[in-house]
Amino acid sequence: MSKIWFILNEGQVTGPFEPDEVESQVASFKEPLVWGRGQGEWDTPAKWRTKIKDLSPSTPAGDQSKTWMTRIEGKINKEPMKYADMIVALKKLTDLSQVDISTDGGKTWKEVYALQQVVDDLGISRRSHPRVPIVGTLEFEPSETAPPLKCRVISISEGGLGINDAEGLQIGQKFFATLTSPNLYQTITTTCEVVYMGNDGYAGLRFVGLPEEFKSSVIEYVRKFATVS
Repeated sequence: MSKIWFILNEGQVTGPFEPDEVESQVASFKEPLVWGRGQGEWDTPAKWRTKIKDLSPSTPAGDQSKTWMTRIEGKINKEPMKYADMIVALKKLTDLSQVDISTDGGKTWKEVYALQQVVDDLGISRRSHPRVPIVGTLEFEPSETAPPLKCRVISISEGGLGINDAEGLQIGQKFFATLTSPNLYQTITTTCEVVYMGNDGYAGLRFVGLPEEFKSSVIEYVRKFATVS
């Protein structure tokens, strides 16, 4: 557990930090949130402390005795693979920003960029469209007949969003949406497409034709997490 932790305080992101550094930082903040690479969303300091206490050694990347599964743009490859075979398959892809990996039969997923040996074996950088946490809301009308929805945004990349409280959406559905976040310097309006739906109300969205003026705002925010230690 090295320098993988970031702190969000009053809209400002700092990090990466060691766990001890996080403790010393959050003590002086009013309502800080903590996030680590590979995590789903921001946690309160109390929840973060519980999380790092409960963390157990994960399956080493490259362990040939384990089987691996991939999820690409929300579509799960249900055929387990050996590590070497997975690396060969992933090297054929040009965009890894929507790829997740599981070693426990699909119970938990981690983005490619959260597994350092996978990153090394693929010869890629965490700077290649990683998803990072964000605090915000997404407002949209799923269809002409459906009532407006207001969902919580928990992650963002140059390519799309991860949202919660998104019951009733369907993969392939497109809609015009407004993203508001204290972490971004402007409100973003763009078309989104649903590429993944979970049973817990989580949805993965892809930006469709994100205007350059808004893309620069997203890129500027994501770059705050780009430092690799």
